[in-house]
Amino acid sequence: MAKVSVTLAPGASLLDALLENGIAVGHDCGGSLACASCQVVVLQDTARLAAPGEDELDMLDRSCAATGARLACQAIGAGGEVVVDIGARLPASAPATSPIQVTQRAAAHFRAQLAKEPGAMAVRLSVEPSGCSGFGYRVDSAAAIRDGDSVFESQGVRIVVDRESLPYVQGSMLDVVQEGLARRLRFDNPNARQTCGCGESFSS
Repeated sequence: MAKVSVTLAPGASLLDALLENGIAVGHDCGGSLACASCQVVVLQDTARLAAPGEDELDMLDRSCAATGARLACQAIGAGGEVVVDIGARLPASAPATSPIQVTQRAAAHFRAQLAKEPGAMAVRLSVEPSGCSGFGYRVDSAAAIRDGDSVFESQGVRIVVDRESLPYVQGSMLDVVQEGLARRLRFDNPNARQTCGCGESFSS
């Protein structure tokens, strides 16, 4: 346990207060609610923080958070001192890897895209009939989690996949590659038996 106390001004986030006091805490998505890396456990004076919103509660639930956990980027102070454990970690039973992985290059690309869209909380990966090989990938930003969605995290990026698409993309690795002056996403998909020349459609 790494127990620390920090004083928050009214309206300030717990993450900002920790960082301003030189207390290191993860914040891979920059506070955009696209990951759970800033997760801490509030030990004392929870009343000095505003109640968590639905999106924060959903993220905590899906990340197998410990009792009393908050996302520091979303915990807004009402003024006063709070005591938190910044050494909290996911339970040992939590999966070590995500069924969908992204490289560091792809993660940086996705974080930049999400930062441009207010309200975006995740990357949505889906599959739809398309292209010369039968199916095509679709990558969008997601502002909400829908019924039937599976949520994963890789390199600090939250990834959402709908129930119908998951069997086609599970186990995939997403990367960003440079081709001349253009950059594009590359999918290393173990479920694809054949892919088209552009790599954007496949058959399974």
